[in-house]
Amino acid sequence: MSRRILLHVGFWAVYALYDGYLSAPLTGTSFEGLSFVQRLILGYQAELILLAIKIPAVYFVLYYLIPRFLPKNKHISLAFSILGVAAVVTLINHWVWRELLYPHLFKVSASPPAPTFAIALFRWLWSSFDILMLLGISSALKFFRMRLQNMEREKQLIAEKLQSELQFLRAQTNPHFLFNTLNNIYGLARKPAPVAAEVVMRLSQLLRFMLYECSSPRIALVDEIKVIKDYIELEKLRYNQRLQVTFEENIDDSGCMIAPLLLLPFVENAFKHGAGESRFDTHIDLRLQLRNNRLEFEVQNNKDPDENPAGEGIGLKNVRRQLELIYPDKHVLQVEAQANLFRVVLELELD
Repeated sequence: MSRRILLHVGFWAVYALYDGYLSAPLTGTSFEGLSFVQRLILGYQAELILLAIKIPAVYFVLYYLIPRFLPKNKHISLAFSILGVAAVVTLINHWVWRELLYPHLFKVSASPPAPTFAIALFRWLWSSFDILMLLGISSALKFFRMRLQNMEREKQLIAEKLQSELQFLRAQTNPHFLFNTLNNIYGLARKPAPVAAEVVMRLSQLLRFMLYECSSPRIALVDEIKVIKDYIELEKLRYNQRLQVTFEENIDDSGCMIAPLLLLPFVENAFKHGAGESRFDTHIDLRLQLRNNRLEFEVQNNKDPDENPAGEGIGLKNVRRQLELIYPDKHVLQVEAQANLFRVVLELELD
C-alpha cells in the first residue's frame, strides 16, 4: 500500500473517531438503559453511514472542483462551488438523520420542526458546520500539497536548466582548448620532428583526460593540478627560453575534490595573452594553496605596456559562469589588468 493511500486512510480514521464520538447519544432520557460503550457504538454506526455521503463529497471537491477552478485562478467560483457542495451534503445528512438514524438506529423520534425561521436557520447552520469544517481542512491540505509539488517542480526545472547550461559550458571548454593547442602545434610545425611528436603526445594525454575523466561532477584536485602542469610543459615546448613559469603549490588535503577543468582556463588565458601576444620574455607565476578546504589560486603574467586591453575571452567568461553555477556564494574572483601586468585571483570554498 502506497504512502499516499495510508495518509488518506489515516485521515479518515481520525475524523471518524472524532465525529463518531460527537454523534454518540451521550445524554438524553431515551438512552438511560444503555452503557457508555453502547452509546459510543451507536455513534460510530451512525458515522459509518454518514461517511458514505461525506467521502464522495470531499473527493469531488479535491479531484474535480479544485483542479478545474484553481489553475484558472477562479477562486470565487471555487468558493461558491464548495459552499454548494456543503449545502447539498447538509440537506442529505438532515434527511438521513430524520428518516434513518433517529427512527431506525437510535429508536427515537426526530426533533420537531423549529417554531421560528431563525431557529431553523441556526439548526441548518450548525448542522452544516461539520461538513464545512471537513471540506475546509481537506481543501487546505490539498492546497498545501499542491504548493509543495509546484515548489518541487520549479526546483527541479531550475536544477535541470542549470545542469544543461553547465554541460553546455563544459562542452565549450574542450573545443576552445583544442583550438588554442592546435595553434601551438602550427607554431611548432617548423621545429624538429621530435619536438612536434612530444607535443602531440602531451596533447593526446590532455584530451584523453578531458574525454574520460571530466564527465564526473567532481575530480580530485591533484588531478586538476596534474593537467595544469602538463599544459605548462606543453607551452614550454613552444616558447622555449623566452618563457619562465613558476608554480608554487601548497596542499594540506590531497583527497579534496573540485569541479573539473575549473582552474585550467586561467592558466590558458595567461599563456594566450602573455606569451602569445608578447614579443619579449614572459613571466607567468602561479600560486595554489589549499588549507581547510579553502582554495586560493593566483595566476599572474606580464604583458606589453602598449598592448591594447582586451575584454574577457570565452575562457574566462565561461569559467566565471561555471563558478556562479557550481559554487554560488562560495567563491571570490578578482581580475586585475594593469599596464604591464594581468592578474587573476580565485578564492574558492570547496565541498
